Amino acid sequence: MRETLSPWWSEVHEAAQLLASRLNALVSHAAQNGAYTPPPGTPAPRRRRQPASLRHLAEVIRTHRLAPGLSVDKNDIAAVLAGDPKSVTEPALVLAVARAAHLIAGAPLDPADADRFVVAAAHVSALVDAARQADERSPDLMPVPHRAAQSDEPRRAEPVVIDAYFTTRRPVRRRTLIAGTLGVLVLIGVAAAAGFHGREQQERKAAVPAPAPAAVAAVTPLDHGDARDDYLNQRPLQDALDHGFTGIDVDVVLHDGTLVLCHHLDGDVCRDPGGNRIEAKPFDSTYLQSLQTRVSSHGGRVYPGFHQPVLLFVEITCVADTSGCVLPADRAAAATDANNPLVVARTIIDALVPYQSMLFHVDAAGRRWGPVQVVVTGDHNNDRLPAGTGDDSVRELLTRQADRYAFLDGSFALDRDQYNADLVPVITFPNPVTDQNCTGPGEEPIQLKHWDDVITAQTTGHHVRVWDPHDCTNRSDFWTDALYGSVDYLSSNHLALLGDWLHTTAAGGGGGDCSVPQWIEEHRLTGQYCTLATGDVPVMTHPDPTSAPVGSLAKGGSTWFLGQQPGEPHTFDATHNFWWAFTRADNGRWGWVSVIHFSDGLLDQPANGLQYGCYDARPKESADCHAIA
Repeated sequence: MRETLSPWWSEVHEAAQLLASRLNALVSHAAQNGAYTPPPGTPAPRRRRQPASLRHLAEVIRTHRLAPGLSVDKNDIAAVLAGDPKSVTEPALVLAVARAAHLIAGAPLDPADADRFVVAAAHVSALVDAARQADERSPDLMPVPHRAAQSDEPRRAEPVVIDAYFTTRRPVRRRTLIAGTLGVLVLIGVAAAAGFHGREQQERKAAVPAPAPAAVAAVTPLDHGDARDDYLNQRPLQDALDHGFTGIDVDVVLHDGTLVLCHHLDGDVCRDPGGNRIEAKPFDSTYLQSLQTRVSSHGGRVYPGFHQPVLLFVEITCVADTSGCVLPADRAAAATDANNPLVVARTIIDALVPYQSMLFHVDAAGRRWGPVQVVVTGDHNNDRLPAGTGDDSVRELLTRQADRYAFLDGSFALDRDQYNADLVPVITFPNPVTDQNCTGPGEEPIQLKHWDDVITAQTTGHHVRVWDPHDCTNRSDFWTDALYGSVDYLSSNHLALLGDWLHTTAAGGGGGDCSVPQWIEEHRLTGQYCTLATGDVPVMTHPDPTSAPVGSLAKGGSTWFLGQQPGEPHTFDATHNFWWAFTRADNGRWGWVSVIHFSDGLLDQPANGLQYGCYDARPKESADCHAIA
């Protein structure tokens, strides 16, 4: 006998079925108009296969990497097409099925239609949250589904499983909910625009007390989020932090001896990158003072419990021509001119002095952890510039700092294979995919053009950041390509768009909740404690699952590591990761542990907070990961 649903769970069921019906229509169209093609490198099937079957959809999603961070099989797709509320509230999965159906049919999914599917999935998620609250507030007013497992969700439709191919299951992960104002806007907007709810449903709602508004969730730090030109936002710094961004990018120029937030000065007029006049806000109070206040009120962190530095990128801009920054012909005047990046860099170094207590820095003894790390960036930091009696560069100036609080944004050409992350913690490059007018594919995607660059840079200790110089509208494809290309930071002017995309696609990292570096007296070295999900974890000779084991770690839980780097992919318990962490096995031998064994991790993501490379394990030890006596 079918259970009677309360009005609020009926609403969930109707919205989920409506979304599923739209997806089924796409799949049916693909089945009629598409053709089956096997995955690359797979032999052709001996007999004809039905296009757009569950198996075929799963193959297309995996082949084209349509669901970043998820491992999708036929059962996942069947659940989505059956309208299972738990599945259709996963926007990345819903969107992957829609895109796969369009690819099979031979027509890419229109960006506007893609947005509608994401909004519809978020709408179902909001209805589920509201229904759960209604259950808690009014348990006796209407019959609520009861099951042996005491689940508070409607009965899950049993998917029809056919044509199996992929057997890996999606790893357990924390589902990110769209909460607060955005969730309310999605709920209202979809209800009004799509007409999901009629007058009868409104009357039924009026018969019971309305559920209380959901509490606004704490901000989740987004490891990949970088707010480009953040000073142009309505609330500089605060907007980025409210979205959880862990990188913040600003432009500075020198005006009357003070650092101000401008792309360039036109006389005394401050201009943004588009040449528009803007208010010249002070860099010091807008960012440094505000960050110090935030750190002081959040237990020594920018985000409570976030154990890695938030990066503040300070871009030195200048009025330039084809030869570089425009400077006076007189060398003495040029050496002190406000348009000289060297002069600006010295002013930045001086401005940081009052805030050194919160800043990540490096001294003669090694790294000193802090919740904020300042990285100087700009197009002219390697230029030879007038400096007193000779020439100098911003790179050389920062290199000479004995106690370094300002670091350098590097390049693949100069830094990717150098263990110099104590000077160059980040390497930034422009998106090579789209052309200048955003109308064509441009160069090769990041995964093809820069894979070796990125992996080499991360192996030597650098994080990697990418930005889109043309600010093209089809950003999700670019961001997906970047994540699959192992890029650490995606830089964008569009906080809400990137923030929402990251929340649904790549919120969180490889897990482990690694602590800040600390001296471990028992082992006489500096390491970081990370959390292993289980015990009896193998330790391998190389960052490669096919290499020989050197030992194991018998206990799970908190375990120290020196650092991490990318290696060969490892699959375990239906999930996979190509990041490896370096430690010493219980038998005393050194080796590598797959990050797949860390707690609460996502697919192919580095461990949360664990440094790249093995810097400062002991004084005078090299920064590569190697056995230490």
